[in-house]
Amino acid sequence: MKQLYLINEFKKKSIEDCTISAVLMYGSFIKGEGDKFSDIEFYIFLRDDCHIDKYKWISSVNPIALMFVNEFGTDVVIFDNLIRGEFHFLPLKEISIIKSWQGHTSFEFKEKMNLVDKDGLLTDVLNDIEPPYEPIRNTPAQIEWLADSLINNLLFASNLFQRGEYAHLHNIFQYIQKHTLWLIRIYEQSEKHWESPTKKLEVDISSYWYNKYQTIVPIITRKNLNKALLNAFVLSKDIFKKTNVSSSKLELIYRIENTFEINHRNEET
Repeated sequence: MKQLYLINEFKKKSIEDCTISAVLMYGSFIKGEGDKFSDIEFYIFLRDDCHIDKYKWISSVNPIALMFVNEFGTDVVIFDNLIRGEFHFLPLKEISIIKSWQGHTSFEFKEKMNLVDKDGLLTDVLNDIEPPYEPIRNTPAQIEWLADSLINNLLFASNLFQRGEYAHLHNIFQYIQKHTLWLIRIYEQSEKHWESPTKKLEVDISSYWYNKYQTIVPIITRKNLNKALLNAFVLSKDIFKKTNVSSSKLELIYRIENTFEINHRNEET
């Protein structure tokens, strides 16, 4: 597999390069889920006061077709073989940033994250991370926050529909979908791909919820957006009840839904 070859080549390159102290790998390959369509992803820690020509260093392993910094500050690379890579170059003094990820990302496979560690500091940081290695998602506070976020976006979506801003409304559906899927994943105890809730959705959740999810994925027409928004109200009420969201928030969904339907009928007459 091309990705495994590249991972091994970057590992060898890092071991040989005296400016590099450690390399942490993340993503699908540490979880045993990597395939020929997967990205390769690394945090590369440079010894103090060392600098590196990132483009030259990466391209020495494999030719680059495109390299740019995305909106999150990550160096994104598309190699000439069309494999994607994500690279974070940080000074070694910032290696403790890894600890701040606990509670947000999984360290279930932390031994596989340690790709290169020439000074032992990456090992020390990872050893300091104690259980639970996977974030606890199924908490009353998390559920209520997701419910709040979903209610907020449903009201936002309702207002945009009535204003006739259909493209903007279509964009808001990504947030409705995301918060809905997180609640569904909590209910179905399927939190494995939490960071990207649509990832492997076809196998991660039951067909019942997958079919429900499909009803809130509209195209940009007034008719389809209206139908998807009505479906989103129904789905929200269903998952709120299943996850024991407070009754006051469930009532708020009913109020937004009723107001939307009344205003929509008035527009049609």
